[in-house]
Amino acid sequence: MIRKIENISKQIEDQIQIKELEVSNIIRDVPPIILILERGFVEMKSLVLSENFKTNSDEIHFFKETKPKLFSKLIYYKKIHNIELNKPVCGFDTIKEYLEKEQENINFFYHKNNDFIQYYRLGKTILDEYYFVRNRREMGLNLESFYFERDPNFSTNYDFKVAKLLANDMLAAYLESELTRLKQREELFDKNSLTNTKHTWTDTKSALVELIYAVHAEQSVNSGNIDLKVLALVFEKIFNIELGDIYRIFLEIRGRKGERTTYLNRLVVALNKRMNDADSR
Repeated sequence: MIRKIENISKQIEDQIQIKELEVSNIIRDVPPIILILERGFVEMKSLVLSENFKTNSDEIHFFKETKPKLFSKLIYYKKIHNIELNKPVCGFDTIKEYLEKEQENINFFYHKNNDFIQYYRLGKTILDEYYFVRNRREMGLNLESFYFERDPNFSTNYDFKVAKLLANDMLAAYLESELTRLKQREELFDKNSLTNTKHTWTDTKSALVELIYAVHAEQSVNSGNIDLKVLALVFEKIFNIELGDIYRIFLEIRGRKGERTTYLNRLVVALNKRMNDADSR
């Protein structure tokens, strides 16, 4: 059964990895990832309920490592999708307070489950049979309710908490990134360092991201002493465009087959053509 579980897990990972590269709008692009994960868990649950683990070690590994690793992504994507759906549309202070409230929830979870988190992070194993083997409810532990946690045959005392912990690690990084981006945008606009312009970027977002990364890599602005996100904000303001998650777009660029710097190559061709045309006049 372990091999079958590994195959299902790999299929899910491969599918969502492709979808993750396409995420530029969380509200629009994340639901397909959630659907892949939910369908995968239905298949995995059916397998676990129909067959038996050969050893306790196999069962512990599944509920301590395999399931939480994937389940954490389902929790994470559901959470950021919900955050984006309900995020205030304007007002720096309002949005900041909203995101910081989510950070407080994460800190509360860490504080509430501090002993178990230390146990897990330190790689301890002495209580694994109580935490990660099914039908060990004698400890009187309270589980948090979640769709795939309602069936005791597909959950243990603490596999959900591991998944929640891993999801919160990802969510904390996401919130920190959003708050940093919000602060930088506010500072940039407050300084009025750039005049408002009606000029609009008319090429693709990926083309502009290529340019931004190239400028940053070449250290052409402030001798390289500028954060990539700040540089992206500058380009966004100049050209009246919302790029979204530039890191996701960059991952997509890196994943291209053949030529990866398609826009920069086009620029070289276009500039050489203009100079050649000027020479021939």
